[in-house]
Amino acid sequence: MHFGLFCLMTQRDRQRGPSQIYRDTTEQVKLVEQAGFEIAWFAEHHFSNYCLCPSPLTMTTYMAGQTERIKLGPAVIVAPLYEPIRLLEDIGMADQISNGRLVLGFGTGYQEYEFQKFGVELSTGRARMLELLDFVEAYLDGEPLSFNGEHIHFSETYFSVRTMQPRPAIYVAGLAGDMETQRRAVQRGYIPFFTTGWNRLDVLSGIRDKVESAYVAAGGDAARMPFALQRYVFVTDDAKEAELAADGARYVRRVAMSMRNKYARLDGAFLEELPAPDEPPLDEIIDRLLIGSPEVVAEKLVREIETLRPTHISCFMAIPGVSQPRILRSIERFGAEVMPLLGKYLHADAACGRQ
Repeated sequence: MHFGLFCLMTQRDRQRGPSQIYRDTTEQVKLVEQAGFEIAWFAEHHFSNYCLCPSPLTMTTYMAGQTERIKLGPAVIVAPLYEPIRLLEDIGMADQISNGRLVLGFGTGYQEYEFQKFGVELSTGRARMLELLDFVEAYLDGEPLSFNGEHIHFSETYFSVRTMQPRPAIYVAGLAGDMETQRRAVQRGYIPFFTTGWNRLDVLSGIRDKVESAYVAAGGDAARMPFALQRYVFVTDDAKEAELAADGARYVRRVAMSMRNKYARLDGAFLEELPAPDEPPLDEIIDRLLIGSPEVVAEKLVREIETLRPTHISCFMAIPGVSQPRILRSIERFGAEVMPLLGKYLHADAACGRQ
């Protein structure tokens, strides 16, 4: 199992503009590379302060020049919104510039507001994503490439820029209950990728079981199933800082749900913060998320690792509303204090036959 950093790049403060957010994100990525993280992920959203990264492959390519070892990738490419041929060339170029460090995340998207601006029907998202995945697979399989699908048509062509890796790892969001996508995941080695929000561990365990059942039904081996999830992480001994982090997680949930459920109110490109349905109080959010002292975070993580058996945990650490110095201190403490405790606790559990 390995860790990643998830970079949403939310603009909660109007005075903190895009260039500052990009500089802060660069600093965070460099720090998690030093801490031994495996991947830095960059989100994609459009037309609101929820996320100031409309082009995650651009961010990936930029970060390639700022780092040396850490893998880099979009989480996720909102597949239906792309011109497919241009996307293939961007993938090839990003992998070459990063010296073979590209990983790929794909998803259908969920914000109808974004789709409307691109002139794409949200209801076609799943079909478009599956077809785009077929197109990417054909590109990775070698030349020449020709393709004739429902949405993508491409005559036989050779590419001057191809990926350095034979096949970058592919993570796919939104696989729960989707048998067709699960079948492809088993056949092609895709990694299921889930955003967990502030759900309780028992709810997350149910999601994991559902994914595993579909994976096995599609012909996969449960013992070898890859499983990636995203978790909020903030390391602090200070109760007020913990509340600040929980408030930031609540803010993200509020604006995301307003976009998903189509009750968002925008002031220009700025989303109004509206309470989300059934949101718990801040103290319960702290309890559900990986927020607390190094010991508390490590103990929570051990329970989650033993229950959910993830192969990758994407850590959402740059929580909106938390200052950059506090975010960097949390990252440093995760690497210096939490990760060694994880090794100690998991080794002890294995020795006692609990894992």
